[in-house]
Amino acid sequence: MMQLFKHLSGLAISLCLFSLPLLGQERDSIGVQARSNMLSPQDTIELNKENEQLFVKLEAENNERIKRIMKKAWVPNPNTAMLWAILPGGGQVYNRKYWKLPIVWGAFMTCYYSISWNQRMYNEYHSAYRDIKSTDPSKNTAWLAFAPKGTKAKDYAKFTYLAKNLERGNKFYRRYRDLSIVAGILVYGLSVLDAYVDAELATFDISPDLSLQVTPCLMNNPQEPQKIQMGLGCNIRF
Repeated sequence: MMQLFKHLSGLAISLCLFSLPLLGQERDSIGVQARSNMLSPQDTIELNKENEQLFVKLEAENNERIKRIMKKAWVPNPNTAMLWAILPGGGQVYNRKYWKLPIVWGAFMTCYYSISWNQRMYNEYHSAYRDIKSTDPSKNTAWLAFAPKGTKAKDYAKFTYLAKNLERGNKFYRRYRDLSIVAGILVYGLSVLDAYVDAELATFDISPDLSLQVTPCLMNNPQEPQKIQMGLGCNIRF
């Protein structure tokens, strides 16, 4: 009987000791809830102002940090790049993309050679076609350069087929000269556009690494729209 009494008393003491921390925690939570309920509207407004001031301060510090980084790293200006791009390859030089210069200059040289070649061939065919269709091809002899070797000017009547060949050559080289001019204009426009876009995207992050940026932010309380609460915003860049 005595042993049973000892066991029951020990169990009762253990239960008392175990319930003491729980009672303390419940009392603390009740106290916190009571203190939160005791906040007046003025205190809530001041708390919101403090949160807003803290957010503005953090945002200003972040902007200053970005400005310091931008000063250290050279960033091209898109408008200045377009002015430099008036000269072929000038925009690429301003953007410090020197590896693009052979591509731009190579495209310009190709267009220039195509225009000059087709223009020269067009002049020769045009002169020959004009002379052979003139009233006296025996005196206007530019067509002899396209006739068989040893042909005399007075024998122009034997080469009636030559006029058609000269007409086709005249149209052919005139057409490709015009196309070469259009291609040159397109190459020039693309070089200007490349310089502008390259300068515009100089600050664009194209690194393959994912990055997570967590910043403080202010948001409206959906339950109480008149109040502003502070939170954290997550931004993933890739």
